[in-house]
Amino acid sequence: MVPSTQWSTWGSEIEVRVTEGAALGCAADIVSAALADVRAACDLTRGDAEIHAVNMAQGVPVQASRRLLALIRSALWAARMTGGAVSPLSREPVDPARVPSIHLEPTFADVRVTGDTVFAPFGVCLDITGTAKAGTAHEAARVAAASLECGVLVRVGDVVATAGHCPIGGWQVDIGASTAPGNFTTAGTCVEVLTGTALARARAAVPGPDVADAGLETVTVIAEDGLWAYAAAAAALGRGVAALRWLAENDLAGRVAYRRGSVRTTEAWTHLSPHGHVA
Repeated sequence: MVPSTQWSTWGSEIEVRVTEGAALGCAADIVSAALADVRAACDLTRGDAEIHAVNMAQGVPVQASRRLLALIRSALWAARMTGGAVSPLSREPVDPARVPSIHLEPTFADVRVTGDTVFAPFGVCLDITGTAKAGTAHEAARVAAASLECGVLVRVGDVVATAGHCPIGGWQVDIGASTAPGNFTTAGTCVEVLTGTALARARAAVPGPDVADAGLETVTVIAEDGLWAYAAAAAALGRGVAALRWLAENDLAGRVAYRRGSVRTTEAWTHLSPHGHVA
């Protein structure tokens, strides 16, 4: 049994596993400190988060810390890689009865990071929560493994990242069939995540009566890092019936589960062994 511990913060369930039981407490401290550092930079639920200064500037460049600048750059990279499907911009719902703006609606491409300053367009605010959590899972696992010289698995919500050497039998992650947030414990398909790689799962919301339903339940992606796994899974889910094709076009190891119970995978995923690692 791999030593592990769990707790909740920032609206997500956190899990840490290690290959050396004596390192568990230190590993959890490293992950907790990393999350606290990132929350201080970009947690929108915190009134003292640094990102509020950027959002309140409304079109005026703002000087920012290295941490926030790095998080914004990562969010912009994810937006570029997904063609804007995973965007750092958060907007209020558009009222169709309002007077149309004389200006074009801003996109993520209008956000600029230059030196130690960040510029966000007027009329929008940045919400980089998803990419920040995914990137932190990957980085925290790497730092903990290097510092403690053992294998480490870090899960933040629906993103799992691994680093260091793997335990006997590998890092086994149950991706199950449950759509509960952050729930990787429901019995189902078990995947081995190679050490140094990451797995992310995006879950479809239950559609309302007036919402078109592509029939997707979850999209799971295994990639080289947590940020890309998260962005790819979210982007594929947003493409609905074209999810599997988009994953295949990007040569990603992806698995798409449908509401009616069927499952389809990309060719890269079929190259995984029955336990999930690359053959």
